[in-house]
Amino acid sequence: MIDNLYALAQSGGPLGERAQMALMLTEQYNQGQISEDEYKELMRDLTRLDEVIDNATSIEHKTMLVTAIYAVAQLA
Repeated sequence: MIDNLYALAQSGGPLGERAQMALMLTEQYNQGQISEDEYKELMRDLTRLDEVIDNATSIEHKTMLVTAIYAVAQLA
């Protein structure tokens, strides 16, 4: 699933920005800069943003992003 986040991050646009944020949060968590609870909550927040829904270029990409974020958050 992390591969999906990398792919989306390269795509640009609003979904790419959210994927980049998810990757940044994952890096911060892995480096111990944020706690597991903070990480999970911030990752959930990324999936709740109305902007992601409003600006999704396709339902497939939106689904891929949400699924990848939740999967990566569960690895914590």
